[in-house]
Amino acid sequence: MIMRNRLLVAPLILLSLTVAPVYAEGMNSHDHAHMHTDGSAAVQAHQGEGTVNKVDIKAGKINLTHGPIASLNWPGMTMDLDVQNKDSLNDLKPGQKIVFKLVEARKRKYVISEISIVK
Repeated sequence: MIMRNRLLVAPLILLSLTVAPVYAEGMNSHDHAHMHTDGSAAVQAHQGEGTVNKVDIKAGKINLTHGPIASLNWPGMTMDLDVQNKDSLNDLKPGQKIVFKLVEARKRKYVISEISIVK
């Protein structure tokens, strides 16, 4: 029985000695520029500027006309956008100029994560 265990353990040790360095090398070659120090992926934010057309606090949406957003390759347009925090809509009124940040909530679905009134 002891001999049998040694026959099983020896190949496992050899395998771990060959796989571990390759795995470690691969880990070092990844781009970690978009990682937080806690290991979670960084969320890319895209900044825009625009004018408020309509605010729907209950639905958590804003209709705005914004200029081009180069980081998304978006032209200027008028659109409805959801906000992450409905409370961020409380002080907004049609006609106000704003700056905002968009984050991707799911594939190709962007929401406003931050919004500020331009004074």
